Amino acid sequence: MGEFLKTWVGECSAWECDGLGHLNMRHYMTKVMQARQMFFIRAGLHEAFKADALSTVRVTDFHIKYLGEARPDNPLYIETGLLERGEQTVRLCHIMFHGDGRIAATIVENIEHIYLRNMAAFPWPSKFAAAVKPYEVEQPQPSKPRGLSYETVPWKPHEEDIKKLTVKHIGSGVFQPFEMGVDGSATPQALMGRTTETIAHMEDGYPEFLDPDYHASGKSGALLEAQIFIHRRAEAGDAYHFYSGLFEGNQYTRKLVHHIFHVVTGECIFSMIGDGCLFDLKARKLIKASDEQVAVLQKNVVEGLRV
Repeated sequence: MGEFLKTWVGECSAWECDGLGHLNMRHYMTKVMQARQMFFIRAGLHEAFKADALSTVRVTDFHIKYLGEARPDNPLYIETGLLERGEQTVRLCHIMFHGDGRIAATIVENIEHIYLRNMAAFPWPSKFAAAVKPYEVEQPQPSKPRGLSYETVPWKPHEEDIKKLTVKHIGSGVFQPFEMGVDGSATPQALMGRTTETIAHMEDGYPEFLDPDYHASGKSGALLEAQIFIHRRAEAGDAYHFYSGLFEGNQYTRKLVHHIFHVVTGECIFSMIGDGCLFDLKARKLIKASDEQVAVLQKNVVEGLRV
């Protein structure tokens, strides 16, 4: 087997952090975007991310685990390895490290090679297999799913399907030009950003947010692991509706499912299942929910909800 390639080096900046005081989920993926691009550039796709590119790559789904908080001014770096290679697809594993070698996060993503004139997937160049062979690796244990599964087949509902459930409509907006990638569609980080922008409204999944004393005591919620599926293109000027519901919950974690829909067509753009927890901002650790909190949580589970 080969070895991981160092694909990005930088830091966690204060402006990239959220109210929890650590790197926002959107910006984990902003840094991974550069790592992804570096990997393919090193593999010979030198023009794939330029404005006049004829072909590029497209992420179809990914899995992320948060393993060690990245906070302002923390030095970080990413190493990338190839887990699988198909005729026109690959599976990459990115590991984000702290400067001292601790793992901050892992991201495993499935990627297509696409021709930009028709947006269809097509085979890798003939030299690609040889170029990536030095980076073929086994998947490290820390990056493997803990509470989620790679066997998950996404539901891909229409907005009308979601309206039949007790899922809440908690977000709306319009995708902007600066959020687009080389292929003219919203990037993974732009989609993740819509999730983080609605966290304060996820009261069914975090009923504790309804108690002002909970926040006042220095407590909040945090995401531990997530699986994301990108179903269709979202372009600049496309308006969206964001729905969120509780899938299940216990004393330690709670799974929420989110769907983003195109306002005009009702088609599903993005779906996500996230495994989160209660979080003590002062102690910087997970909080175990009480029996009373779990009882309240269970009342909010949405029957029939799927990712």
